[in-house]
Amino acid sequence: MGKTYTFVGLSADGRSPFVDIRVFENGEDPAIHARGVLDEHRSCARIEVWDGHVRLFTVGRDLADTGEVAPR
Repeated sequence: MGKTYTFVGLSADGRSPFVDIRVFENGEDPAIHARGVLDEHRSCARIEVWDGHVRLFTVGRDLADTGEVAPR
């Protein structure tokens, strides 16, 4: 039986234009999928990966790619 992950796309201002729910079998890497989703959805600045109610990690764009300025 696989494991279910939720991928939440977030724009630079914090809005969520999409959510993707996927079941991964053993050996599949949710980080690879998150990077692919980020490449597909140019309006998103980052993808949060969730396992139920727990945020596992976030995959984001390079600051130069989003036009954002790094915090000081």
